[in-house]
Amino acid sequence: MGGRIGSGFRERESVLQRIDDHLWIAEDPLKLFGIDLGRRMTVIGLPDGGLFVHSPWEMTAERKRRLLELGHVRFIVASAGFHDLYLDQALAAFPQGEFHAIPSLFRRFSSRLKTFPLSDRAVSPWGEAIEQHVFWAGPFHSETVFFHRESRSLLLADLCFRLEDGGLLARFLGGGFGVYRRFSPTRDIRLWTLGQRRRLRASVDYVLEWPFTRIVPAHGELVLENGRTVFEAAFRWVRRKT
Repeated sequence: MGGRIGSGFRERESVLQRIDDHLWIAEDPLKLFGIDLGRRMTVIGLPDGGLFVHSPWEMTAERKRRLLELGHVRFIVASAGFHDLYLDQALAAFPQGEFHAIPSLFRRFSSRLKTFPLSDRAVSPWGEAIEQHVFWAGPFHSETVFFHRESRSLLLADLCFRLEDGGLLARFLGGGFGVYRRFSPTRDIRLWTLGQRRRLRASVDYVLEWPFTRIVPAHGELVLENGRTVFEAAFRWVRRKT
């Protein structure tokens, strides 16, 4: 069974769009090699009224105002190595917020107060609402992934995505990387994980223990239903017994 795909970035909600109770997204354009990947920031409302901001993008005055209306930003999270373009803006806009980042970004910002490295151990109180896992996918694709229990949503940065529309270049490059009209990790992940497939499989199996139905990646299309089935199909090649 396939997953229903979101409308993508043709009609962007650049401020904040609610997609579930206590779950919002903001979408912006992003082109790479002429391909419109789009970019998506995800915001989770925590039980105590605080906000968990995943992969923050440009912090416009209107976006900051909207976040302040929703609650107080308690956590700013950078879960992948290439999601640092607008971190300075987010940290300046919400200096009271804790910053949690993968090790490479933690080292870059470690002199800032309230800065912590991401790990497999959830931080209270977000542990009441969100589970996390350091997903190993080789030296260039590893990231921390999150499961929001209330909305049954899996949050990804760059691990997997799907490009739905585009011109000839998008079809050519997206098809070559295995992500054109197909939710998948890029094909180079197979090269970077050669000889360590058991480690990759362990991360895939860990995520599949979560009962998610929706996938919210930082790029490409949303997966609105049957998310667990879609994720399992994306990594079927690594879960085959060898």
